[in-house]
Parts: sequence; C-alpha cells; structure tokens
Amino acid sequence: MKKILFSTVLLGMIVSVTTVVYGQSADLIKKLNQKSVHIAAHRGAHLKQPENSIAAIEEAIRQGASVVEVDVRASKDGVLVLMHDKTVNRTTTGQGEVAKHTYAELQKLHLRNQAHGGESEHVIPTLSEALRVAKGKILVDLDFKEDRKEFVKTTYTLIEQEGMEDQVLFFLYDYKDMPKTYKLNPTITLFPRARSMADLVAILKMRLTTVVHLDESFIETEELNQLREQGIYFWMNSLGEYDDRAAKDGSMAYRSFLERYPFVRLIQTDQPGLWREVL
Repeated sequence: MKKILFSTVLLGMIVSVTTVVYGQSADLIKKLNQKSVHIAAHRGAHLKQPENSIAAIEEAIRQGASVVEVDVRASKDGVLVLMHDKTVNRTTTGQGEVAKHTYAELQKLHLRNQAHGGESEHVIPTLSEALRVAKGKILVDLDFKEDRKEFVKTTYTLIEQEGMEDQVLFFLYDYKDMPKTYKLNPTITLFPRARSMADLVAILKMRLTTVVHLDESFIETEELNQLREQGIYFWMNSLGEYDDRAAKDGSMAYRSFLERYPFVRLIQTDQPGLWREVL
C-alpha cells in the first residue's frame, strides 16, 4: 500500500512538470520522435571494430544505429580524445594514463582489435574527428570520463565549433550537475542518470531535459509508460545479460527486454545488429 501511494505521489509531481518547454535541442527531439525505439551502439559497434574508434562509429552507422556512445578523455596537453579507461593499457599497444601522455605520444599507439587483443591499424581518434564522422548521420552520446572537470567547458566549445549542438547528448552521472552544465550552452541536450524514482522527479522538476537514463531496477511500469506518452525519453542498457542471451540464442531474446521495459525508447547495446533484426 505504501509503495502504491508513493508511486502515485511521484507521478503527480512529475506530471506537473512535463508540460513546460525544456532547455534542449528541438532538432534532436524531432529526431527521437521519428522512431518508437532507438538503438545506441555502446563504444561504437565495437564487436566489429576497435572500441571508440572511427571505424566503430562508421560501423554503427552502417548497422543502422540511431545513436553512437563514445567516451571522452583529455591528453596531457589538453586534446580531447576517445578513450573509456583511465589508462591506455587495455585497448591500445601502449601503457600508462591517458592524462599523462601528450596527444603526439598517443598518436604513436595503435588500438587493439579487442580488449588486450591483437594490434589493429587504427589509432586513437580525437573527439573532433569523431564528431565530423557522425555529423548528419547519427546522434552522439558523449560519456565524459575525464577527471579534470574544467574540460567539460572545452568539450562544449568543441561541440559548438563542429556545429553538433543538435546531435549530441551530454551524459551526466550526477544529475545535480545539470544546472551548471546547462549554463554552458542551453541548446545542448543534457542526459542525466536517475537511480530511483526520487531522482527522476528531481531531474524532471529542473525542466532542463526530457531524456533520462534509467537503471534496470525501475519497475514502475504504469507511471513510466504515462511519462513516455507525455514525451519523456527513457534510456536503458541491454548490456550484459540480455546482449549475452541474444548473442547465444538469437535476437528474439530481446523480446523479454521489451516486455519488461515497455517505457524505454533508447536502448544501449553491444549488439546493434541483433537489435535491428527485432525492431
């Protein structure tokens, strides 16, 4: 009874803030409205090409993904590059922290075909190069991994220079960072993570975005479906269990994901090709 009452109160609070105009890219929202469900390629289509490589972005486009997720860090001399880990050990032929290498030093390294795998012909791309490849072809989810937070502003400036304001989702691990990040450029769409319905209420009450990352713990299907109908875009990952099952048993394994999370409109996956077969 308490759970039902709690959910009802939360829904009432959320409904009251979903009728306002949000500070985000209108063009990006129009793109999201073109499909009922969108697929996001995690670190690019990295099962086919090295993760966070230009080739992985191009492969995600070829496979028909709507969004490509890439990770952003900065070199010692301040060049923004694509790299998930704090070090280059796992994905390149080098060793050490990204932030302790100059861009010139990073360019001497080669990406590995798979984690700790063989050397490829590909090198670490800059964020600028990645945005140019994606421009006009695919939305970009920027997962900002850099510890030096002053580079958030640098990243925003680069997005503006490349004319990509209408194609970027800027992911935030802590939704409380939304107001200060929003001020850098209100036309770039913020993409915060909610870990609970209370988080979701707080995010939507800020009136700064309608795109929210949910964890698999969300089970308030009725409330979340109503929010979807009102124009809230929920993102969830099929990484891990669901992707592994689909790789083993075929794409129909994703049916259970859609049945369990009918409110989701963006799905991040390591298997964009398999998801395309379902959708």
